[in-house]
Amino acid sequence: MISLYIKQKKYNSFELKDIAMKVKPGEINLLLGHNGAGKTTIIKSMFGLIEFEGEIMLNNRKLSFDSQDDVDYFKNQIAYLPDNISLLDYLTPTEYFQLMKSANGIVTERAYLENLIEIFNLEKYVHVPIRNLSHGNKKKTQIVCQLFRGTNFLVFDEPTNGLDPDMIITLKRVLGKLKDQGVGVLISTHDLNFGKNLFDNIVILRDGSIKLNSTKEEVKSKFGNILLEDLYTKVNKDYYKYIEGLLDELNISGG
Repeated sequence: MISLYIKQKKYNSFELKDIAMKVKPGEINLLLGHNGAGKTTIIKSMFGLIEFEGEIMLNNRKLSFDSQDDVDYFKNQIAYLPDNISLLDYLTPTEYFQLMKSANGIVTERAYLENLIEIFNLEKYVHVPIRNLSHGNKKKTQIVCQLFRGTNFLVFDEPTNGLDPDMIITLKRVLGKLKDQGVGVLISTHDLNFGKNLFDNIVILRDGSIKLNSTKEEVKSKFGNILLEDLYTKVNKDYYKYIEGLLDELNISGG
């Protein structure tokens, strides 16, 4: 299990405070919030990319990113898909997969990679330089590379950006399959339709604070069989009350 606690993280006028999250094996966790709510800061904190006051534990082991042993242990357990596409674009996907396999000591079977390539419809592009691929095919290359690692945990930041409807549906099914196989997943997304049927646990952020941190069963008990969009607006009711006031004043004629 991944356990993250951020007691405090400040930068400029923004502050994250008392953030507690867990990612358990065989569960999908959904992280929602507006732009600037703190989602990416949480994920970067989890990966030691920014300093924060608090702690991170992995499988009951308290980690220090100053320790190479801890860093290596963390890397072997968790795959990360950032929002931005960052690939060595002078390589082909095949060359990139081979490089990542060598660099990360990946031991999954070649057949697993070939299956992923077919699932994400990349067969025609594996020998094309990444720089010549469409945005969507670059994104799929990035996704396959992380899935191919065969880690126990996945952390995906905005995984649907650039994907067409076929691939969004496919990715949901892949993540559901991996969940059934015991993989723990954290997804940060703005796409409520993508997340609505996936999650076992949900965290909703606003302005650096957790507004909701509940299991699906707890959500059903408190709110009933509610749509994810309606849940999000209920949790952020003060903000949407303010927006409704502005909408009431909206007049295209200006009179």
